Amino acid sequence: MKLIISLLSFFFCAGAFLQKQPLPLIAKVYSLDKAGSVSDGEGTTKFIFNGSGSILAEHMITAITLFKGKMSTYSSKFPLERFFIIKNGPVKITLRDSSAILDRGSVICVLPGDNIRIENTGPTDAQFYEMTYRSIKLPDAERGKKAGGSFMINWKDIFFKPTDKGGTRQFFDRQTTMFNRFDIHVTQLNEGFKSHDPHTHVNEEIILMLDGNAEMQIGTDHQKANAGDVVLLNSMVLHNLTNIGKTPCLYFAIQWN
Repeated sequence: MKLIISLLSFFFCAGAFLQKQPLPLIAKVYSLDKAGSVSDGEGTTKFIFNGSGSILAEHMITAITLFKGKMSTYSSKFPLERFFIIKNGPVKITLRDSSAILDRGSVICVLPGDNIRIENTGPTDAQFYEMTYRSIKLPDAERGKKAGGSFMINWKDIFFKPTDKGGTRQFFDRQTTMFNRFDIHVTQLNEGFKSHDPHTHVNEEIILMLDGNAEMQIGTDHQKANAGDVVLLNSMVLHNLTNIGKTPCLYFAIQWN
């Protein structure tokens, strides 16, 4: 995994060295199956997207497979912040002075200056998503500190609120070093339902599909989104999601400003 981390650092820093800005990210479904990948003796990393948006000067998402018994350490060196979603566990997370065993759906946010160690303690390969980013505005370390600093949340600790379409889990709505507001919830959408009528909002958004098969309306286009895929929605892009599968869709909805 050291090779992979070095490559990630290269991709993130190359633009700065070349004095070029990353290309703006396009609203669309980014397929996990079609993502390019690199491997080493510890695992495999798939590169889902890397670019910029209206809030973030750098924004990259990768999907990482950590082999059984292996470990990876990540350092959120200033000015980078990291966010992880566990796709398949269990994994042992060590963040600052705390450790916990986290499984599918759990999340970790690592603010600049902190390190995280992820150990695959399970019987099979573990998988997780990593979102690495830095804001266009100057990072506010004091804001992140006042909000509580780096944190991890166990899926099992989040209350499930049933709805007539399925249900929701509200993970958090808080500030970080990079964000004035970082809002994440998970929706369970039953067969045949749509998330809502097509709408727009100022915040950019990511829909990360954990389970199921959906159709995303993005502007006037309609694209399929399957388990593992990542949907990027730019500011003020018309969108909604419809469950077109035979089982419930389960997806993260991530917004920031």
